[in-house]
Amino acid sequence: MKNITLTMIFEGSALNRDEKIGGNILSIKKMNVNGEIKSYIGKPAIRHYLFETLHKMYDWEPAKVKVTSEGQNKVVQFDVTQGDIIENPELDLFGFMHTLDKASGDVSITRKAPLGITKAISLNAYEQDLAFYANHDLVKRVVNQTDQIANPNPYNKEEHTSLYKVTFTLDNQIFGNDTWILSRTPVFDETNNSLRIFVGSNDEYREINCHPIQDTENQFVIKKEIEGKEVDYATVSYEEINSRTYKIIFNLQPEFKMARVSQIMRVLKNGLFAHSSGESNTIVPLFIIASGVKVPSPVFHSYIDIQKTKNEYKVIGIQDCLKNDWIDGQVYIQDCERIPVEVQSEKITQDWDLFLNNLQENEEAENESSES
Repeated sequence: MKNITLTMIFEGSALNRDEKIGGNILSIKKMNVNGEIKSYIGKPAIRHYLFETLHKMYDWEPAKVKVTSEGQNKVVQFDVTQGDIIENPELDLFGFMHTLDKASGDVSITRKAPLGITKAISLNAYEQDLAFYANHDLVKRVVNQTDQIANPNPYNKEEHTSLYKVTFTLDNQIFGNDTWILSRTPVFDETNNSLRIFVGSNDEYREINCHPIQDTENQFVIKKEIEGKEVDYATVSYEEINSRTYKIIFNLQPEFKMARVSQIMRVLKNGLFAHSSGESNTIVPLFIIASGVKVPSPVFHSYIDIQKTKNEYKVIGIQDCLKNDWIDGQVYIQDCERIPVEVQSEKITQDWDLFLNNLQENEEAENESSES
């Protein structure tokens, strides 16, 4: 399946708060970009908003976590004894690191995130906007409901409403499959049809319900009930690299991988749920440019910008984007009345369903070509 990159422009307002200044001033994250102070939303916040939307829309369950000790520090990490990329789409999309007991001979299980996310940096400079707030409503209730005396608790917030640019890039060579390198051989229990993968001591293991694949060695299929029908959902296998090293391989079946990709793309196209500092925001794209790419790189991000002429916004950089050799297939563009796009090219489509279908059709054609 092709890699995908998607760059969007959206309007946001103070979506990523920073440290307090002077005790009662809530600041926003900002940086110097080409001599101008710009506000930005960090990658962890964007990741949070994206997962929250996938959770609310498609019931992506949060993966289990655990607290471990690293010297004198406590570390929170995902618990691979209770989940993997097959069961948890969150682990599949965003990656993880699980440190192991060094006495077991293993160090860690690390998965690079298939989804790359840039900072969402404002396209307008921050002009030092500062607002004053106080809890007058609660103070009034105290006066009306009790005999006590209360005074407002004033505070200040840095504010910035702007257009922001962010890019998501999905590496489909990684997405849907994972490999663990461990020092102990997995054990299959025929009675319970379960594969036990040890990730530390005898008490630390990942147990997977699966069935042996006929005429194969150490290969198993994971079944799942979907719409009342049991289907082959994924496979897990292992092989011995040497006398003390084993490779465990997880693979999601292509149709279910594509289903996850479609969910991710639909969420990005329609907008993310965002709630920050007591305010509801939506990261809803006003402009999108997306394409399959031969190399999983955010090839559109550097070119795209906004130019204001009189009272109208104009997207610039699209023609430069179309010259990139990493583009693989059609380029999808979505605009709106606020930010119209006038660029015409045979490479451009505004049909979202056709764009997604072409990604699938191209995948099927490549498979047929390789088989022939």
